[in-house]
Amino acid sequence: MKTVFAAAAIAAGLVSAGSASATELLTNGDFDQGATGFYSQYAYSPPNGQGNNLWPEGTYDVTTDPNLDHPLFSSFTDHTGNSSAGMMMVINGSSDPNTIVWSEGDVGGGQALIGAADTDYTFSLWVASVYPASPADLQLWVNGAQVDGATFAASAPVGQWQNFTYSGVTGANGLQSISLSNRNLEPNGNDFALDDMSLQGVAVPEPTSWALMLLGFAGMGAMLRNRRRLVAVAA
Repeated sequence: MKTVFAAAAIAAGLVSAGSASATELLTNGDFDQGATGFYSQYAYSPPNGQGNNLWPEGTYDVTTDPNLDHPLFSSFTDHTGNSSAGMMMVINGSSDPNTIVWSEGDVGGGQALIGAADTDYTFSLWVASVYPASPADLQLWVNGAQVDGATFAASAPVGQWQNFTYSGVTGANGLQSISLSNRNLEPNGNDFALDDMSLQGVAVPEPTSWALMLLGFAGMGAMLRNRRRLVAVAA
């Protein structure tokens, strides 16, 4: 019976130590708080009462329906389908290269996202075209530098949300910022929406969790030694 209790305690310690939880690090990834909590080099252009506030390239709005910003944009709900309250970021693509469409972190005066080095993280986003011509082709940036091969091309059918993910490990200086630019510089079309963006960082175990893990390994070693002695005595 004592052996059973010891094994249960050891298992609990290992599970507790090994279950580092993932934490959401973005402030307003679903845009339901409006045009706040993120940075963009695009011009914020809210509704002007005429339904054409996103006519110029290099502008964006946070809205419930792309058609409210431009008469040629398709009408559909945000990714979660909350037609009454769900928000999305709607963008008219710029012709200027390497312009930041969206960013969170220390770009634009924010705070670093992950301070710890060598920490796993996963970035996820949903993209939809709001106009069929010349879909956007997004480029991921981490800590102000382009990530080779990390591009997300929107599909031509409008209103179809696509999910993209990227997993990485923070460098020596952690993760200061994560950003998106648009590689497509065509002025005709190149209109899209972003929603339900997420940055999940795997938390480093607390000191007590490390202690539990070490205690668990020590207990397992002691059990194995006792088992060997019992087998020797029986022999």
